Amino acid sequence: MDTPFSYDTIAAGQNIIGRSAEIDQMTSALEKDGRHVTMIGPPRSGKETVVRESIERFRQHRHKFHLCEIDLFNTRSYSDFADVFRKKMKECFNQVNAGSVLPFEIDINAIPDKKLIDLPEIIAGEAQTELVIYFKEFQNIAFAESEEFQLDKVDKTWSKQKHVKYILTGSCVNMMKTLTEERKLFYYSAAQIDLQPIDKKLVCHFITSNFMRLGRIIEIEEAMKIWEITSGNMWYVKQLCAICYGMPIGYVNRKNVNMAAETLISTHTPRFKQTMLDLTANQISFIKAVIDGVEKFSSADIMEAYRLNSSANVFRIKDALKKKEVMTFDREDKAIILDPLFEYWLRYYYFA
Repeated sequence: MDTPFSYDTIAAGQNIIGRSAEIDQMTSALEKDGRHVTMIGPPRSGKETVVRESIERFRQHRHKFHLCEIDLFNTRSYSDFADVFRKKMKECFNQVNAGSVLPFEIDINAIPDKKLIDLPEIIAGEAQTELVIYFKEFQNIAFAESEEFQLDKVDKTWSKQKHVKYILTGSCVNMMKTLTEERKLFYYSAAQIDLQPIDKKLVCHFITSNFMRLGRIIEIEEAMKIWEITSGNMWYVKQLCAICYGMPIGYVNRKNVNMAAETLISTHTPRFKQTMLDLTANQISFIKAVIDGVEKFSSADIMEAYRLNSSANVFRIKDALKKKEVMTFDREDKAIILDPLFEYWLRYYYFA
């Protein structure tokens, strides 16, 4: 039976919790001429939900366009990028041409590599329509960069296109930040949508109201405990609630929540252990400092207490943890562990 705690599908419509601001921002950006969108967030943080709902609203506002989705997850070179981009442009061309009053011809295979990134505008211009190109795992385009394929040129070319809008999303937070914040690529031509933490009250209301709708009772205190474990990440919230719902009970109490949490954590523990196996002793000490609430890592007493050795070593540790996508750092250089359940596991299991 389908339940509101289904976590293997993309939330839509009234099932979307706490993403109204981001959806409004993206819809507004899509409706502005010459404006693209970038959105960064860890896996399962709500990017797909925001994109899908924004595109649907864009369509409902009587905008006529063709959507082309391109997943760069498997891209590790320029040839990988060129292959998938040409393939998707062929599919897009066939889709657009099938609905065109005056069919047209474009020999996509004959387009030289240096003109490859012009293809969306060529297709849209010929068909007198608008394209929305939705890139997933866009950070992997960095693997395609070479002397012949420069991302600054891609940025300039796409910023000048009149009939195409690009939605660039990525799950590797630090790689995307390198492109959009450090290198300033797509910085001026695109609106950046920041995924904000979902309000605790919204999450708790979602939990209590849906358990009630399903004939179960859960008190607000237990709903708050679920929020505490998951930090409001809806993928984890729904998994935890689904485990509780699967128990042969009518009343969800703290014991049930704790048992469900143990099941959820044990499911993800192998992944968390593998993450820790890939870290050095210094990197683990740095993470322990973050868990303990340390914010200034270069003071002598902190470096001594956590065996961080030197300020230069602290810089190297932070850089390594960013590359491994374990944590990121905000504009005030505050450390943020990217996976909230991983942080909970570290705090109450690994370092307990």
